[in-house]
Amino acid sequence: MKTMRWLVVAILILLSLGCAGKKASTDAGAEGGRVSGEAPKPGALLAYEHEIQFKVAPDTMNRRITAVQTACNEEKFGACSVLGINSSSGDYATASIVLRVAPAGVEPLVALASQGSAIDKRVTKAEDLADAVADVAAQQDLLRRQRETLLTYVARKDLAVGDMITLSQQLATVDSSLHGLSQQSADQRRRIETNLLTIELRSNVVARDKQSISIRDAWQTFSNSFVAGINDAAEYAGYLLPLLLLVFPLALIWRWLWRLATGKYRRTA
Repeated sequence: MKTMRWLVVAILILLSLGCAGKKASTDAGAEGGRVSGEAPKPGALLAYEHEIQFKVAPDTMNRRITAVQTACNEEKFGACSVLGINSSSGDYATASIVLRVAPAGVEPLVALASQGSAIDKRVTKAEDLADAVADVAAQQDLLRRQRETLLTYVARKDLAVGDMITLSQQLATVDSSLHGLSQQSADQRRRIETNLLTIELRSNVVARDKQSISIRDAWQTFSNSFVAGINDAAEYAGYLLPLLLLVFPLALIWRWLWRLATGKYRRTA
């Protein structure tokens, strides 16, 4: 009875350890497919970028990319724009999608692409735009002051027509520059307020060994070249054989005539 009791206790302990290990591995797999979006702290001017890579079955790539594209276009998880989609086939099939998305939408979009697959590669980085933002702001301030000065001159009533035309041209140039800087500033704000997300899917099927491929290809090339050489030789032989049949008798007749002529010449001499 004691032996049986200890045996039951041992079995229960092993079962509990197995369940714990299974739970731990499941949690690790779930955490492996999660990527949270990044938002800069107040006062920071950082543009975040994420590069996520999964290894998946090749026949599921298009379905995953389409699901992410649809969710982005419908803005299911917040503001989102599709910037590009690429795919390639072969021994190393790949598919990728590039998105500009609000930080809150990064995690659900990555989960949608992973569909339970663990992340194979992850890169998160940020570009500090503080200097670029400050430079644009300084240029805008300078142009605004220049515009106010030009408007002051334009308002004068004692200006000549030529001066008025020159001031109008300068004012148009300043307004055009301000418009360009405004677009540049808006692009900077968009980069700071959203994340650039690149999701890449790679085939999880092991490609054929490169050495076996090279040997097979070399043998195939040799056999093809050998057959082609035989075909070419047979073709040339078909052209040359009639010529040989015609030239050989002529060569014999020429040789006989040459001997006959040189023989007579020697006897005469």
